[in-house]
Amino acid sequence: MHKIRTAITFFDIQTTIPGPVPTSPNTWRVRLILNYKNLAYETCWVEAADIETVCKSRGIPPSSTKPDGTPKYTLPAIIDCQPSGTVCVSESVLITEYLEKTYPDDDATRAIIPPGKKSLLLSFEHKIALTITSQLWPLIALDMYSKKTPRDKRHFRQRMEAAFGKPLEEIPLVGEERQELWRKVECAFDAAAKGLGRDDRQDPMSPGNHPSFVDFTLCGLLLMFFHIAPDEAWPKICGWNGGFWGKYFSAFQSLMLIGDEQLLL
Repeated sequence: MHKIRTAITFFDIQTTIPGPVPTSPNTWRVRLILNYKNLAYETCWVEAADIETVCKSRGIPPSSTKPDGTPKYTLPAIIDCQPSGTVCVSESVLITEYLEKTYPDDDATRAIIPPGKKSLLLSFEHKIALTITSQLWPLIALDMYSKKTPRDKRHFRQRMEAAFGKPLEEIPLVGEERQELWRKVECAFDAAAKGLGRDDRQDPMSPGNHPSFVDFTLCGLLLMFFHIAPDEAWPKICGWNGGFWGKYFSAFQSLMLIGDEQLLL
């Protein structure tokens, strides 16, 4: 299938995984959506330490505000050079809504945020962020650090040590505390599986089972685990819910594209 030509530049975070291969679940979510919509785009790789500078220089708006009220710049972001003018969008939901409006699918059942479902999907997404994403640093901080560029390692260390008030090497939990946190994360994944309303026989990419914004959120998380913690996290997750998550992840393989290159799993 030929890709739909666009003038979209997609901004993603540089890593040291050959490719490069991103590890941010947030940028993966939008990359998967771009690929699902079969849109051609170019990737601009940005080191995390340069995100604010690059966004400001390219006219990309902040995605939120910091506790002190100053603008907060994060990725993903896109720039789309339309005939009517250049459009700059940051923050995953806003990017998704822009793509849905600007590049609508002929098949309305393929809507990523279906009409009338936005509040429900964002509530589900918020629960995932609260019960899974925000809990992960004591499990994956050093794994994430190891995939950063040298400059971003310094940036990441400063940010993590300021947030936790201790050296980076002391942030990961060990022993029973670590296992207890893994059990909590497993419970959260179990709740997510139930919330999806699917079992391991239902392929989210098969006809009649179109993925939603929540599916891309979860797949982005799984891609992060797959690439940064293949020895500890990934085997655990694949075994949860009777093997559901491994099958769920594999269902999205056709969308795991960086440019025209498909990831090998």
